[in-house]
Amino acid sequence: MSGSRKKVLLYRNEVIVSNFCKTPRIRLSKTARLTHEFLKKLKLKHTTLSLVFVSDPAMKRLNQKYLRHAWVTDVLAFPFAKPFLGEIIIAPRQAKINATRFGVSFKEELSRCIVHGILHLQGYSDDSKTQRKRMRKAEDVLLKPLASQIRTIV
Repeated sequence: MSGSRKKVLLYRNEVIVSNFCKTPRIRLSKTARLTHEFLKKLKLKHTTLSLVFVSDPAMKRLNQKYLRHAWVTDVLAFPFAKPFLGEIIIAPRQAKINATRFGVSFKEELSRCIVHGILHLQGYSDDSKTQRKRMRKAEDVLLKPLASQIRTIV
């Protein structure tokens, strides 16, 4: 698989962003910086996070292999041992579909996917209605103050 990769080290955290999708265009440096801000707001230090953007077929294969689900999802999160927080896999095409479905911009939905993945890595779950509500509130708290940065990632 060929793709582009960007590594940015800020706030003593490391974010590695890889893009294996041809479209839509994602600004890797801006996405890494935004992700650093999310980690900073969660008071995470000395951690490494990998963000990987993949095609729908790749996401479906991962979803089948690791969760035994025969469909494409927008985001998967795989935790690792410290200091490596984990890896977040995002299917941008699915984020774009969800953006239309929820009436938000693609960049907002893509940012929500990143935050959603980070929260999963922090132990949040969305299995029940109560858990989904708690997670959505935490997502909103992280996203709202960074609206100006969110506009720059695509």
